[in-house]
Amino acid sequence: MTDRHEKVKHYLDQMCSQVKAREVHTDLRDELGNHMEEMMLDKQQEGFTHEEAAMYAIEQMGDPAVVGKSMHRLHRHRMHWGLLVGLLGLATVSLLLMWIFTTNVTVKIYQELYSNHVIYTVMGFIFMLFFIYFDYRKFKEAAWWIYILLNAMLWINPVLSSTYNGLKRFWVLPFGFVLDVTTVSMWVLPLVIGTIMLDKLHSNCNIPSILAYIAMVTIPAVLLFQTLDWVRLFLFGIMSIILFGWLTRKWLYTVVGAVITGSIFVLLLFFADQYGRLERLTVVLNLQDNPSGSGYSNYSITEVIRSAGWWGNGIDTTFDRFKTSYFNYPGVLLIDVFGWSAGILLLVGIIWFVASMMKMLPRIRDGFGRMIIVSITAMFAMQIIYSLAMTTGKAPILSISFPFIGYGNHLMFDYAMLGLLLGIYRRKDTISKKNEKMRQKVDADPMISS
Repeated sequence: MTDRHEKVKHYLDQMCSQVKAREVHTDLRDELGNHMEEMMLDKQQEGFTHEEAAMYAIEQMGDPAVVGKSMHRLHRHRMHWGLLVGLLGLATVSLLLMWIFTTNVTVKIYQELYSNHVIYTVMGFIFMLFFIYFDYRKFKEAAWWIYILLNAMLWINPVLSSTYNGLKRFWVLPFGFVLDVTTVSMWVLPLVIGTIMLDKLHSNCNIPSILAYIAMVTIPAVLLFQTLDWVRLFLFGIMSIILFGWLTRKWLYTVVGAVITGSIFVLLLFFADQYGRLERLTVVLNLQDNPSGSGYSNYSITEVIRSAGWWGNGIDTTFDRFKTSYFNYPGVLLIDVFGWSAGILLLVGIIWFVASMMKMLPRIRDGFGRMIIVSITAMFAMQIIYSLAMTTGKAPILSISFPFIGYGNHLMFDYAMLGLLLGIYRRKDTISKKNEKMRQKVDADPMISS
């Protein structure tokens, strides 16, 4: 209010100077200022002058510095130190395994991978720090533009990208930087689609909004199919279904959508598969029939795991033909060198890490932030679960990299997405109370948003 007593304004200024989160200053001024004005009004009705009533209210509130510090403790930016410590542990394991690999491998081109791995890790930390301090709510303003840009990149991808193992995923940019277009799309498109459709589906789910969501998912899905990157297409599809269920709470529709999508995917495998993917998916059923052919990697993994024992074969383990691909199988390398005990510790650590991300969800009041956490955590969980399954040798080998541990430029996206989660957690106590109250009104009365 602009007509507050000057001493009350001065008091609120002193109080807010102790609160570093400027986002909540307006809310604190309104809440405490209104409370002080109510006390002043009561005293004026008892016969106090306006000046005396203001002094009384200030005395009742207490020292502005003390009040401000207490408000700062309630509304300060917070860091999830547990996730940071866990990430440092995974980064240490990743660098150690890559060092062991490049030390033992004799092929010169593989010996140079360690420096690249360090660069990816350092760049990943830089991206993570940026997103920790980036206000994730600004993402809403650019959602449509990002959606259009990524679809345009997927559309022109066959022209600009380089072919690798039959896939057209990578753009070679100046200074030797490589952009994995389909991986970027897999991570970011669910976020922008969820951002655009959040209010429509969360508060006013109807046939037009459902059809709009399906259309927004279908366009990039078709473009991903044209790039022949079926793994990223599958992960994007699963994430879109999960996000739809969470946004709408229409679980029957979600199950129906999952069945339809799964059926289409299976039919495509049968009739539109040009690179023997169906054979790779079924190879685990008959590993003994052709251990040196299509089942070579799976068979080799099972042999390595069986021979490792509880304490492994040591750092100086002999590298055969399969082990020159260890940079693609960090979990297998870990077990080969340090044994089943290290594998169990990694499993426990991964479970704790993912659980820590999931535990963030009930602490976040902002619906937009909760949507981002659901999307990112689910994507991490899917990749981690399948990476662990490949480590056993009993799952088909797919181009899914082990998050935070595996080699590749995916590390930059892994760290960036975790930074976005940490940024949401950092602001969980500084989100405007007015915006929160408005969101609650919209949830309670969908007519407000229409």
